[in-house]
Amino acid sequence: MDKPPATLHDNRLLLLKLLLLACVMFVFAWGLIPVYDALCRLTGLGSLQRPDEVGSQRLAATPLAPVLLTFDATVQPGLPWQVRPLTRTLRAVPGEFVRVDYEITNASNRQVVGQAIPRYLPAAAAEYVKKLDCFCFAQQAFAPGETRRFPVVFVVDKNVPAGLDSITLAYTVFDVPGRS
Repeated sequence: MDKPPATLHDNRLLLLKLLLLACVMFVFAWGLIPVYDALCRLTGLGSLQRPDEVGSQRLAATPLAPVLLTFDATVQPGLPWQVRPLTRTLRAVPGEFVRVDYEITNASNRQVVGQAIPRYLPAAAAEYVKKLDCFCFAQQAFAPGETRRFPVVFVVDKNVPAGLDSITLAYTVFDVPGRS
């Protein structure tokens, strides 16, 4: 049975509209890619960099040049803790594991909870120090008079720039309000 010409015409028109809609959807999806990239660059979201962009932003790397590491610690005024690195300085070869111990003592007669916040000097060094274990990852509760040692284990990235031959890793320990 043949369809009436009006129905055949309507079906062809519907097919044409659906194909046109599919093409518009494809072009719209394709056009969102540069819009998304621009939005990510503008807001810093995603922070994906192309390999050619990464190479142009970094200084020439010297993978095996030793880096002088200096360790320090300070305590928030009023916090009754003593914090000190057991090693003040050392030379590390990029790519090798480094372990430094910090000793913390609660010099008060009450329990105190603290949190260590790391700081890198120069600030750009933070990108090249990859910590694997650190007392700064969690809050630390200390009983009155308690002393403990904590390891800080990290690797200095092999791609550390040639001009970055000295890094200071300093911790500031703060009281955690409401937890002490």
